Parts: sequence; C-alpha cells; structure tokens
Amino acid sequence: MNARVAFSLLTFAALTCATAFAADWPIDDFSTGAYASPQYKSGQHATSQTGSMLGGSRSTSIWPCSTCATQNPYNQVSSYTIQPATKNAVSAFVSSQGFFVGPRIEIGYGYVTPMAIDFTPYDRIRLNFLGLTQTLNFNILLYTGTAYAQGGCNISPYGGSFSVELPLANFVQNSGFSLSKVNLIDLILQNGSVLGSVNYAITSVQLSNTPMPGAVSCHF
Repeated sequence: MNARVAFSLLTFAALTCATAFAADWPIDDFSTGAYASPQYKSGQHATSQTGSMLGGSRSTSIWPCSTCATQNPYNQVSSYTIQPATKNAVSAFVSSQGFFVGPRIEIGYGYVTPMAIDFTPYDRIRLNFLGLTQTLNFNILLYTGTAYAQGGCNISPYGGSFSVELPLANFVQNSGFSLSKVNLIDLILQNGSVLGSVNYAITSVQLSNTPMPGAVSCHF
C-alpha cells in the first residue's frame, strides 16, 4: 500500500499538565484479557479475550506467512503476548516474530459483542508504542455495518517509546459509513521489511481530541 507518514521522532513526551489529555478515551490498554499465544510457523490462528477494553471483548488473529515456503525459509516461529502490568513492566501487546517471517496480526473490537460507538467527539486514534524493530505496515478499519473507513501508513523502526496518531479526518470513507455509529474496529499490523522479524510492543490504543507532543502523524 502506498502511504506517506510525517515522522517526528521525539521521546515519548511526559505530561506537563495533569488535565492535558483528560478527554482521551481508552480503546484498550491491555491491562485485562491476558493471553500468550503458542509459537506458530504457519496457518491462521484466531482467539478472543474479554475484559475492560472497548466493547468488552478483543479478537486477535495471526498469520505467520501467506506463502511459508518463501516467507519463512528457516522455519522460524511467530507469537504474541497480551501482558498485564507486572512489577517490572507496563501492560502491553507484544509481537515476537522470527527472522524472515512476515506475519500479519489483526486486533479487533466489536466482533464478539456488538457495539455502536459515537466517535464524533474525537478527531484521532492514538497508539502508544514501547519500540519497533522493523518497518511496520499499519492500518485501521472502522465499520458501520458493512461500510467502512480506512486509515494507515508505514511506520519506521524506532528504538524507544513513541506515539502514532491517525487523524480521523484523513480516513478514506465509503458510502454508508458514519463516525457516529462505529460497530467494529480492526487494527491490522504486518511486516513492511524484506527481512521480516518485525517486533514491537503497544501499551495502549486511545481515542483523543488532543494532539500528543512529538507524535507520529499516520495517514494516507
């Protein structure tokens, strides 16, 4: 997918005002619905978790490779973990992929429990990362029934915490979609590097109407 991204690499900015991001609404902070996937080499694998995420459920799927004979020549494994906070680490969705493995991961909300969420008070979706090892092709699909809106970009690797914001005004919409009634949210994360082995951790997904200083602007 051809995409452009305005990239401003700044360390994840600390809040200077306690109320600066009071309007943010968490879609998922991965503090509930813990799950550790098996180590996969091929195939398509789906599961779901329940908890405090938007809509009360999270659907996760992984495809380690679409053509494993060429995309996984060393028969390496792929996996992911949804890890609640521990003494030494914040809660996160962690992707761990092998060399030359080009996985596709989807994280969905609204597939198990129907939703009808009004997004109009917000102007962006934000993902907060702990780090990214390779180029990541990233897209979000929002649905109203079968009609959808799509936003995304390629995200460059970065060895530290950073945030990515997708302006809702830049989502490409088809007829029938309405931000006032979002039934499904689908996050699509897949390898954007010839080496594969894209590893990353996401600590939260948020709706917001307040820009995060230093965030990456992700849009077509």
